[in-house]
Amino acid sequence: MITLQDVEVLFGIPIDGEEIVGTTALEWACENMLGVVTNGVVLQGQRIQIKRILQKVDKGLPDGAAEVAVNQYARCYILALLGDTIFTDKSGDRVLMMWLQILGDLRNPPRYSWGSACLTWLYRELCRAIKRGTS
Repeated sequence: MITLQDVEVLFGIPIDGEEIVGTTALEWACENMLGVVTNGVVLQGQRIQIKRILQKVDKGLPDGAAEVAVNQYARCYILALLGDTIFTDKSGDRVLMMWLQILGDLRNPPRYSWGSACLTWLYRELCRAIKRGTS
């Protein structure tokens, strides 16, 4: 059985702090917080394509970029990282927009228990994976 201490050691993420909770109704956040214009392909339900986020990161930042652009770039990078490592799921190419609201204040972020969220997510996805017909 994987424990909270295992997650802390393997990923090096904190297990103490505030719980991560939130809503998944964040369509408005794509353009405002990420600077990514969405459509039916980029955003399906409450999940955004990681590939589309990485395209924004690959462009890099121009010299003298405004603070808004720097924050959008940082959020894209962190969201892609979360979707590819800590909160992966069977979709393989999308990340849940729920994580974006936690990245709202990049200057003074609250200390979250990322390890607890990671372990919870792992067990949730394992329960989904064992259902008949799941690929």
